[in-house]
Amino acid sequence: MNCRALCSTVVVACAMASSGVAAWAQPAYPSRAITLVVPVAAGGAADALARSWAEHVGAALGQPVVVDNRPGANGSVAASYVAKQAPNGYTVLFASTSNMSLNPFSYKSLSYDPLKDFDPVSMLAGTSQVLVTSTATGIRSLDDLVKAAKRKSGGLDFGSAGKGNSTHLNVEFVAQHYGLKMTHVPYKGAAPAMVGLIGGETQLVADAVVSVVPQVKGGRVVPLLIFGSQRSKAFPDVPTVFEAGLKDYPAGGWYGLMVPRGTPKEVVARLNGETAKFWADPGVKQRMDALYMDPPSALGPDAVTQTMKKEAAVWGPVITRLGIQND
Repeated sequence: MNCRALCSTVVVACAMASSGVAAWAQPAYPSRAITLVVPVAAGGAADALARSWAEHVGAALGQPVVVDNRPGANGSVAASYVAKQAPNGYTVLFASTSNMSLNPFSYKSLSYDPLKDFDPVSMLAGTSQVLVTSTATGIRSLDDLVKAAKRKSGGLDFGSAGKGNSTHLNVEFVAQHYGLKMTHVPYKGAAPAMVGLIGGETQLVADAVVSVVPQVKGGRVVPLLIFGSQRSKAFPDVPTVFEAGLKDYPAGGWYGLMVPRGTPKEVVARLNGETAKFWADPGVKQRMDALYMDPPSALGPDAVTQTMKKEAAVWGPVITRLGIQND
């Protein structure tokens, strides 16, 4: 073999070796545990949804998906944390209407930008809230509610899970539509707000369907309105906001998945694909039915972005008009 041929052989061998080292240095995704950061405390429907997804996707990917609950500030604590993590697919945000669509308008200073700091992965589930009143009020329909609010001096009082939360804004949306005067009473969570309603501190509360069902069965509250595009299987006789004429309502609540901006497209595609398979699992469907969670109409990243923009166009002016500002 002459010198030139020998040199060429050495160069090829070195290139192959180098390629092998590069492949070894970059193991296929995922090669270790993934963390799903959830903006609510452990327990409850949202946390149960997150843990179901984590279990399903962890089994499919062959690596554990660890749930990290970081509640606080309407989901801002969790979102701010994820926005600062490396964009490698190993930290995923459990996103929602609150931390993606509402907080940019209701917080004076937010340490993340929902559209600039994250790449959307997928919608995960749709969920509806229901407007309820205590049985003690005598209100049994939306028409009764409007009459009672106009009749009562100072209007009605309503509780929520916190200022600027979706449980707050949904009721404000109803009040705005009907021109009703109402007083907001914020609580430290949806459960205390429901206790306040049953105890007579307020007359109205909007809460997740799964939380309302036992209260209705117990005869303590009456459902009046569904904040969603479809009637609830739990309350088939209760009208939706659209049936009630609130045509500008953006949509029902949602949960989705986001990753730090710059995460490789193939990683986003992998997570999106496994999320699509999540709803195809009969066991998952059964668990979600028990939580009154619905499969999203669209799963892709674009569905998340479009939903956020649509919600911002509606809720932004409402929040500004009401002067809602959190520190």
